[in-house]
Amino acid sequence: MKPAPPKIDPTKRTFVPPPPEFSLKAARNVIHAFVLVLAVTLVFEVAAWFTTSRSNLAAGCVRSGMQWVLTQALNEGNKDVQLGREGWLFAQAEINRLVHAKHDANEVHAGLIKLAARLKAQEAQLLVVAIPGRLALYPEQLRPGQYGGPVRLKDEAEKIAALKEAGIDVLDMTDALWEFRDREQIFFAQDSHWTPEAMKAIALALNKHVREKFPRLASTETPIINATILERDDAGDLSRRLDLFRPSRLLGDEAADLISIQGIEPDAKSPIVLHGGELMRVYDDPTLSFGGGDKPPKAGFATQLGTLLGRSLDVRDLPQAGDAYEDKKLVICLLPMAELVP
Repeated sequence: MKPAPPKIDPTKRTFVPPPPEFSLKAARNVIHAFVLVLAVTLVFEVAAWFTTSRSNLAAGCVRSGMQWVLTQALNEGNKDVQLGREGWLFAQAEINRLVHAKHDANEVHAGLIKLAARLKAQEAQLLVVAIPGRLALYPEQLRPGQYGGPVRLKDEAEKIAALKEAGIDVLDMTDALWEFRDREQIFFAQDSHWTPEAMKAIALALNKHVREKFPRLASTETPIINATILERDDAGDLSRRLDLFRPSRLLGDEAADLISIQGIEPDAKSPIVLHGGELMRVYDDPTLSFGGGDKPPKAGFATQLGTLLGRSLDVRDLPQAGDAYEDKKLVICLLPMAELVP
């Protein structure tokens, strides 16, 4: 059967094009293409379950490409990292803790009270240094507004008071860092760690506190050291958690000037123990942000504090059940507030 000829418009003496039709064949082609795209993506994702995204190039490319579109065009993050204002990134876990009051309980607070009782029997003192998170000090980068002070959880005052009642010396650095942020940046925009300037400010405050309360543990002599300034650039661990391909090209790098100090090495025989996690190791560990280069820098918190106190420290990870403290006089725990008050 021949198709009907197009209608003729007698006023224009020309052909009137027929209305567009979406044929069944065209619809099938669209469905097939859509199913094919979903199938390819699904295959890549299933393959990623058995191999890491770094080794599975196909899955990594698909995921990174989609995230690039979300970040560049829609200003969206992923399940781990949320985009804030002015290029700031925030971990979703930090947002859940402060904004949505969602968190996982831990035994850090109870463990510190037990440790304090154990140290008291050995005539040693426990000193806890609490460091607030990025969102507590820069809330306006996530939610615009006027903030008269840092953002805190209601439980913080109660938890800190309980530590002090147990005989623990507590340095809550939240208010001090809130004032310090008017002079220096405390945290990076794309990295979860503190800046070298903020780290040094806390080391100075802790050095002053130790010298006032434990004068016999600090040296009055200036140690012989060799200091070198290192310039480091890094895209930040939060930008890498977005799973972007080459995040530096999309988000840029941030710079840090580190002071690498040689001459103050950790000493297990020191009467001062310094416990800490990534905050303590960030500028010493080559696997962490700004720690790359030809050789690992010696610019972390333990090195800074040891130089100020004029003596080596017994540097350890966060407290464990089997830790021994014989002949120790002071045990310092450098903790994020999110660990102390989850």
